[in-house]
Amino acid sequence: MSLGCKAIFLLGGKSKEDPPHAMYLRSGDVVLMAGEARECFHGVPRIFIDEENADIGALESELSHESGDFIAEYIKTSRININIRQVF
Repeated sequence: MSLGCKAIFLLGGKSKEDPPHAMYLRSGDVVLMAGEARECFHGVPRIFIDEENADIGALESELSHESGDFIAEYIKTSRININIRQVF
């Protein structure tokens, strides 16, 4: 799950030579990697921190009410990624 600034997410193949597919992630988006995708190279090469592209208004408002200005300021230029993994 992605929270905070928008980002470009790259999902490649099992080899670094495989060309990656780019996805645009917004705050609140979820990426489910199952099956063979769990073994693929992936990463976030870029986040968008400018006000026009950040798209964090609702999250910023909620955080400023609950935890003060520190986290609300942090989320303006950052991205929080939450991973949940099942190990077999």
